[in-house]
Amino acid sequence: MSDDNEVPEQSSFAVVLIPSFGKNGRWDGRVAVHMEEDDLHDLDDDELMQMRTVCGMMAASLTLMEEDSEFNEYMQEYFLQNFRSFIEDTVEGVLEIEGEETKPNLTRSEDGKVITLDFSSKTYGEA
Repeated sequence: MSDDNEVPEQSSFAVVLIPSFGKNGRWDGRVAVHMEEDDLHDLDDDELMQMRTVCGMMAASLTLMEEDSEFNEYMQEYFLQNFRSFIEDTVEGVLEIEGEETKPNLTRSEDGKVITLDFSSKTYGEA
């Protein structure tokens, strides 16, 4: 007898981010990224390659954001505009401070490899 609520097994794919920790034991802003898949042979070869390509593009977007400041700003704005409820649910008070909308303040390390987002700025980094 099968359960009507059973979720059928199907292939799954993920882009995994692993934070890098500095000598002080705190996240230093860097991440390692890799892709994982659980191929249950429910996709043909072309579909499997398409799924792997989508995951690769997601992973590559991290490097592109690091290298292209305009793309990085575009992605930040897109995220803030389209995932507002996620942000509000996840980080209390991020989007509204005293009735003012805010966006993250972006800073880079000297070598440009570490990007830090600070959501606590009321001035959008322009004070």
